[in-house]
Amino acid sequence: MGLSISVLPALRRFFVPFLIALVLLFVGVIVFYNFLLGDKVLLYKDIGADSINDSYLYFVHLSDYIRREGFPSWSFYVGMGQSLFYLTGNLIWEPVIWLPRELIARALVFQHLLKTLIAGLLFFRFLQLRGLHFCASLLGSLLLAFSSYMCVGSCWIINADEIVGFTFLLFAVEEAISRTPWVYIPFAVALIGLVTVFHLYLSAVFLCFYVPARLFEIHGWRPLDLSHVCARLAAVAFLGIGLAAIICLGSAYSIVNSPRGSGTIANFTWGPTPSLFQLESPLYYVTAALRPFSTDMLGTGEEFRGWENYFEAPMSYCGLLSLLLLSQVFIGATGRQRILYSLFLGLIVVPIVFPWFRYLFWLFQGGYFRAFSLFSIFAIITLSMTALFRYTKRQGLNLWTLGTTLLVLLGVLYSPINEMHAPVNHELRQTAAIFLTLYAALLITGQIVKRQNIVGWIIVLLAAVEVIHFDRITVNRPTVTKQELNERIGFNDETTDAVHDIKASDNSFFRITKTWGSGPATRPSYNDAMVFGYYGTLSYSSFNSLNYIKFLLAVDAISSADIAVDAQWSPGLVGHPLLSTFACEKYVIAKDPVPADVPEHFEFVRRYGSIYLFRNKWFLPFGLAFDRYIPENIFLQLPSWVKPQALLHAVVLSDQNAAHKPELLQLTLDELKKQMSEISIPDALTERRAVALSIHSFRQTQIDGTIRVNQKGIVVFQTPFDSGWHAFTDGRATPTLKVDAGLLGVALEEGEHRVELRYRPPLLYAGAAVTLLSCSILFFGLWKWPRIRLRNWRHLKPLAAKKLRCERSRENPRRLME
Repeated sequence: MGLSISVLPALRRFFVPFLIALVLLFVGVIVFYNFLLGDKVLLYKDIGADSINDSYLYFVHLSDYIRREGFPSWSFYVGMGQSLFYLTGNLIWEPVIWLPRELIARALVFQHLLKTLIAGLLFFRFLQLRGLHFCASLLGSLLLAFSSYMCVGSCWIINADEIVGFTFLLFAVEEAISRTPWVYIPFAVALIGLVTVFHLYLSAVFLCFYVPARLFEIHGWRPLDLSHVCARLAAVAFLGIGLAAIICLGSAYSIVNSPRGSGTIANFTWGPTPSLFQLESPLYYVTAALRPFSTDMLGTGEEFRGWENYFEAPMSYCGLLSLLLLSQVFIGATGRQRILYSLFLGLIVVPIVFPWFRYLFWLFQGGYFRAFSLFSIFAIITLSMTALFRYTKRQGLNLWTLGTTLLVLLGVLYSPINEMHAPVNHELRQTAAIFLTLYAALLITGQIVKRQNIVGWIIVLLAAVEVIHFDRITVNRPTVTKQELNERIGFNDETTDAVHDIKASDNSFFRITKTWGSGPATRPSYNDAMVFGYYGTLSYSSFNSLNYIKFLLAVDAISSADIAVDAQWSPGLVGHPLLSTFACEKYVIAKDPVPADVPEHFEFVRRYGSIYLFRNKWFLPFGLAFDRYIPENIFLQLPSWVKPQALLHAVVLSDQNAAHKPELLQLTLDELKKQMSEISIPDALTERRAVALSIHSFRQTQIDGTIRVNQKGIVVFQTPFDSGWHAFTDGRATPTLKVDAGLLGVALEEGEHRVELRYRPPLLYAGAAVTLLSCSILFFGLWKWPRIRLRNWRHLKPLAAKKLRCERSRENPRRLME
């Protein structure tokens, strides 16, 4: 008998999550049926082209990188070279990276379903910790796991990562507040920090609002006691930053040293910050009003006709029942609960009505709806499921309020103002109206016949049908097919053969210029180098190297007028033959049989189907020595056509670097003009090759070679400057310099030298030390203070403690004696 009493709770603890997982997987399989058993893969060709042009290519590149090089570090496959260290967290968040590259595309749907499952299970447990019963918790987990935020996350990967990370944080905080160990909090914060370092700020915002509000809801207004608990929870959360420091510190360096992270270049999407109470356009408010009814109410993908675009617009759909029951949460609530619920709803509504507050949420770096929509969804689902829980416990709904809410929602759906500002999907509108009416009818019927519990389960079934119907529209947009993955198109076109033949016959360091993007999406791909395996100069990344962009700006390869776009979709040096030559371009792959601009210095090599391979006869190797310099401020004033030639005659130094190298002679404008008139470009290139680095071994993070210079000078390495690069000359450490407005340079004395370059992510050792210290503090804290409690806890009877005790007593009657 004693054995059965101890076994049953264990079986129950296993069976409940297993049942929830089955429900979530069942719905997920139906929603993603065409991806699991059909011909689609989660690579979208429409506005979701980031799934192809960004996420997929980085996954493939990281998959190759960890097999060939190990831990993500410097990569010459990104732009002119860049650190990948800030993507290290993807090794945890995106498990498809560990697969061979040929399996990644097909595995994306399984990765997304795994995240859906994890988010749903964690949110189910969170709702249970808040005292909600099985039915309401199950429905809440279903609505979150298949909300618009999660379904759009099947395309924009970061959405799915955010929903898993912040759901874990919700669960972790609720566990700590419910008098159970706080150990989950630091791990939740650490994992969120691995998404991007900026997400640590979002975590802080989230905790600053939720923790005090939740403690006040449970214990009432006890400022000193509550502040004591908040301070300890804050310390625990801060410990999570320390756990992730081994990655986060170096990642922060990479992000800060990017155009967006440094704040020097704004995001292209957003204009100036609006004034405090400035309103938006009518289309904006129509979009904000209709998108909670369905992600696709105003169109799907490229057909979206709402504010901004399909991704940037509010992603607030989380089930129609949530909209219908939200007002009911105030019925039967205590006074302080009503205050808190009103506060949270105000925090949702005010930033929508007045965009300035949303810009404030993002520290005035943009007006995104992304994480703001997620936090709103958390609040809406939690409050509406609380109302459903009370309903199934026969506390009753206010039917007048329910009827009024239904009429208001139908009024918003069928408002003629909507039609004037954006074309509404009439079929979806009718479907939403039918679901809303059915929910209201079921709720009213259940209350009248006093069968609320049975009605609750019927509503769960109906909600599952609803999310399946709406989400299938969201996810089944134009995508790459499994058949296309095997055809000679896209990232499997003839470029593969051309690059293979080049590498088979040439093992030197060189770059390839590819004049078009092979990506199958409607938007051009800039990261082909990562999937085809060659070095280029193009790059599409939200965090391109700041020095890479500064170099492109300095040589007028990109325009300051378009910098907000070009800093992310960087065209590199394509279309600038002499600059490409300076940057080690040796081959050109083009669809045009005659290279543009200067065909005389290209020689035809071979044709591959519809593409042509050319060799650049003017090729310059990696590592060029100069004994003269041009001040940077003078170089920036040169005409655009002069700058490429100037780079062949002298190194460009800022005032700071020039002051430290007085032995270098300055090349005046008159001297530069004379050299350009007397020395032809081919002759200048010949001079540069004569004093170039001879590479003996080359890896992504380690380059060894020899060079002979006739007098003191500086060697320019055609890759962006980064403080992670360390130079050694004849075995002795040598300082690195930023030259040519953003490239890497090393000063050398006269004579022959062995030069070594080693790359180590900045702050790696400091981060490792902080992580080690944080782990020690974590273990000590768990031993010394396993739980965080209010002072004088035993004199209080908080709601959470009572509910937790009741729950434990149901699981094991013996605990009543403890």
